Amino acid sequence: MKFIITVISLIVIVLCAAILYRGYVTDQLLPLDETARTQAPGEFTTLPRGVTHYQWHGPDDGEIVVLVHGFSTPSFVWRGIVGTLTGAGYRVLTYDLFGRGWSDRPDLDYTAELFDAQLANLLKNQGVDKQISLIGYSMGGAVATYFTASHPGQVRKLGLIAPAGFPVNDGILAKVIRVPLLGDWIMDVLGRGSLHAEMSKPENQGSSIPDLVERYELQMSYEGYLPALLSTLRNFPMGDLSGSYQTVGDLNVPTLALWGTEDSIVPPKNAELLTAQVPQAKVTFLEGGTHAITYSRADEVSSALVTFLRE
Repeated sequence: MKFIITVISLIVIVLCAAILYRGYVTDQLLPLDETARTQAPGEFTTLPRGVTHYQWHGPDDGEIVVLVHGFSTPSFVWRGIVGTLTGAGYRVLTYDLFGRGWSDRPDLDYTAELFDAQLANLLKNQGVDKQISLIGYSMGGAVATYFTASHPGQVRKLGLIAPAGFPVNDGILAKVIRVPLLGDWIMDVLGRGSLHAEMSKPENQGSSIPDLVERYELQMSYEGYLPALLSTLRNFPMGDLSGSYQTVGDLNVPTLALWGTEDSIVPPKNAELLTAQVPQAKVTFLEGGTHAITYSRADEVSSALVTFLRE
């Protein structure tokens, strides 16, 4: 009996210590308020689900191209792409998805519908009432595909860079943190260090964003980022948007898909699954490229995008 009591006591002590330590870690985070946002470039607008950070680039009269970033890296990921697009005469809109960058991190389920509504509301807010071309990277590719399927006729061309929406290699940790309570603790306590280590890997660097790790670390220092990622993992169909891809195929929207041959997160073999659903898609592989091709091979990616948009 004494042994059982001792074990129970130890468990209670460990749980209390874990809860207290999680509170200590989260207490170090900063509020993402107006003062913090004075560091941000671009502009802000209030949409139905929260404040969204956005930037317009390029000539006012250019054809509109909207860029949708991925799961964890916000709109600065397009830094090496925007210049080529605007130099080719396009009017480019970049923005931060909810939960990322300088946009609000609302306490909501981060679903495909949430991101779809954010983009639709942003375009309406900005008075965009004509067709756009939509480019999405990684999870942003899934968001762009869902939007294209949900708004027939609004997207002129669809560009996808290592797009999610088919089976992805998200690792054991990503599966464990989907578990309620345990996952919340792991994400709050260990998430920041794990993400920092992943972004610091040599294969995730690129000359177009030399201060990538510092920028990434900055967004993690504000409240709400890690919970937003966790909610996305739990609620966004990262590995199953085949229905939306099928609709894009049925709509016959011109589509380009770019993949690095060494992508270990969204495997290049998914290109076969994509073309089965979107037979009009043109697939281009960057030999030796990793999942980071948007910024590690920015010149090649942006050149392929311009060629596609001009066709």
